[in-house]
Amino acid sequence: MENIRQPMIVRVAKQEDYAKVIEIEKLSFPTAWDYDFLEKISKDIFLVFNGQEVCGYLIAGCCHENIVATILKIAVHPEHRRKGIATNLVHKLVEILKDRKITEIDVIVIDGCKPAILFYKKAGFKTVSTIPQASNDDLHEMKLTIG
Repeated sequence: MENIRQPMIVRVAKQEDYAKVIEIEKLSFPTAWDYDFLEKISKDIFLVFNGQEVCGYLIAGCCHENIVATILKIAVHPEHRRKGIATNLVHKLVEILKDRKITEIDVIVIDGCKPAILFYKKAGFKTVSTIPQASNDDLHEMKLTIG
C-alpha cells in the first residue's frame, strides 16, 4: 500500500495539541513550560506546524497598544529541525499580524543560543539592543518591521 503524505500546514493550536507541544518543549528547553503555564500564556497567538502530527509551535502575544507583537516561544521537534518549519511558523505569524494592522514583531534571544540568533537574522530580524547579564549570556532584543 502506498504511503500517502498529509500536507504540512500551519494552523491555530487546539487543546488536543498541548501534549505534543509539551513534549517538544521538554526536548527543546532546559526549563520547560508546563501545561498550566502554557495554557495561560498562549491566549493570543498559538500556532502549530502540523503534518502527520504536530512537529513545531510558535506562541506570540500582542502588546504596546496592539502595534507590536512579541514572539514568546518557538520550537521544533529535534527530528524535524532544519526543514523550514520555524520559517513557516514565522511567515504565518506575519500574515496574521498584518491582518491585525500590527507593524512590528520583537523577540528576546539569549546570546548562547547562536542558532536562534542566526534564524531570526535570516528571517529579517535586526538586533536593536543588547542587554548585559551577570551570567555573561547577554540578551539580544531583535525586531522585524512588517508591512
